[in-house]
Formats: sequence, structure tokens, C-alpha cells
Amino acid sequence: MTGKITLITPPDIFENQNHSVMFMHISEQDQEIVSKWLASKTIKDPLNFYVCGNESDVRWVLWSSGYCAYKYIDLDDMNNVTQALVGYLLSKPGVYYKTSDENLAAIYNYINTNRVSHIESFLERALSDQIDQS
Repeated sequence: MTGKITLITPPDIFENQNHSVMFMHISEQDQEIVSKWLASKTIKDPLNFYVCGNESDVRWVLWSSGYCAYKYIDLDDMNNVTQALVGYLLSKPGVYYKTSDENLAAIYNYINTNRVSHIESFLERALSDQIDQS
């Protein structure tokens, strides 16, 4: 990994020209996968990672989801804020989601077809332009 990664959490906002990605309710296991995935790649440019856990700052969630080009939501660990906003969030471009609930996935598939089974799939899509392929 070459590029610097800046982690941004509520209530902070960090505006710059860096490629920005949002992670909502990412599990510890997926955090570990992201770290290992990034360590195995050469990232060309600095990145911003907006990370939202169980915070309830609605303004921050809405602002950062609008600001980031790609968003990842783990629907299996939603809090009340995410649960209230999930239909809206899934309707936005660049949103990918993971859930193990097949019934929930069938419903959300009407709104968003970007379901991923592994976070690596999301990383490949969200960061493909940021990876040095040589």
C-alpha cells in the first residue's frame, strides 16, 4: 500500500480531492479483511474512508453518503438511524450492501441490485481505479 488513508468518523467532515468511500456498520471481521486487502495492494493516491458504526448522527450519515462515491452497508448490523434511512440510502448511486437475510435481500433487490456476498467484491469495485495494476 502506497497511498495514505484518512479515516473519518462522526461528527468529523473532511473535504478534499481524495477518492472517498463510506463503510456503514462494518463488522470487525470485515475490518480485518479490508486491512489485509489494502496491505496486499498498491494504492496510487490518498483515500478517505468514512466509517459509521452505531452512531446516530443523521446529518453526518446523510452528508457523508452524499459525498462519498461508493458506500458499503452491512444490513445485518443496522442501528435505528440506518434502519429508518436504508430505503433512501439504497436508492442512491454507488451503494453496495451485504446481508445474510435472504428475505430482506429479496425486498431490497427491488431498490438496489448491488448486493455483495463478500466485502472484497465491494473493494474491487470501489477502489479499482485507485489500485496500481502493474
